[in-house]
Amino acid sequence: MSTIGYAYTTKDKTYLSAQLEALGKNECDRIVLETDSFEQTSHPHVELEAAVAEMTKGDTLVVFELICLGKSIIQLADFISSLNDKGIKLVILSKPAELAHVDSSTYSLMVGKMAKMEKEIIRERTSRGLEVARQNGRIGGRPRISQETIEKIQTLYSDNKYTLRQIAEECDISLGTAYKYTQAR
Repeated sequence: MSTIGYAYTTKDKTYLSAQLEALGKNECDRIVLETDSFEQTSHPHVELEAAVAEMTKGDTLVVFELICLGKSIIQLADFISSLNDKGIKLVILSKPAELAHVDSSTYSLMVGKMAKMEKEIIRERTSRGLEVARQNGRIGGRPRISQETIEKIQTLYSDNKYTLRQIAEECDISLGTAYKYTQAR
């Protein structure tokens, strides 16, 4: 069973030093330092994902604070859940003063409950927004096309003179819509 510390590089070098110092005091077997940035990659936290992929049941991942993981509350809950599924323990070294007495597993459980609440709030807001849009006459989805246009698509396709792209341009529709109605025959 190994203990892996994780630190994320920020522009604030004193914060990085605080992370590394705390992880060093925790006697981690290895410290993984994330050095990538959003400019270099569209997929941050490559080192974290690689470290977690190597970890097995009984291992421990240690972070200075949850913010070091750089995830939204919903992403964080999913990440913690995936750690639990693999049997990996998460240890958070620094918590808000109000939660300092709470152990890491309870703290993680609280994050999960908050993420569930956040999902419900998002779902409710989305439902209300869609209802208001419908009441104002707006309907989502692809715009409907006339039967005349559908017949034109199918005629052009059956003549074998036009490609799907040419049909889409001719009928002023998307390539996906052209494909949909040529396959509907």
